[in-house]
Amino acid sequence: MFEGWSEYFFMIGSSAAALIGLMFIVITLTAGRDRSEIERGKKLYTSPIVWHLSVILVLSGAAIAPAVSAKLFAVASGGLGILGLAMSVRVAIGIIRIPFASDPRFDAFWYGIAPTIVYVGLTAAAIGILNACAWAPGAVAADLMALLLLSIHAEWDLVTYLAPRASQVGENKEP
Repeated sequence: MFEGWSEYFFMIGSSAAALIGLMFIVITLTAGRDRSEIERGKKLYTSPIVWHLSVILVLSGAAIAPAVSAKLFAVASGGLGILGLAMSVRVAIGIIRIPFASDPRFDAFWYGIAPTIVYVGLTAAAIGILNACAWAPGAVAADLMALLLLSIHAEWDLVTYLAPRASQVGENKEP
């Protein structure tokens, strides 16, 4: 099914694993902040990024694992696609309802709507794999790359939002 794609999936899977590790560093930037703000931010920003990267890691590993059949891969990618779709819609709605940023439409698009589109594509690719469509492996590869690029954008956006504020949290506010 994914003959000739092993290096590609190894590359994006490894990239996703490294970015999951970097999320631990991003989380440290929330030290000293209001606990309720951190919890809302975790649900709407950090957890979805880790989810997207985990989907990439799992499906990349499954794509190069010799024992995974096309049917099993299709079921796994379809299930993860549907779960990702539901999560992304929830994130978009949550960001619009409880805006954290100066432009909640920007965040709703990049953290919710864009991943929703990718997960629709991943679910369609899973159906394509079940039907042995020639385009399906390339569609999975494109969807996972799109998810990786969205995750890189989201991590960068999150770091550039949190890092300048990290020094402000511990500053003495006395005159």
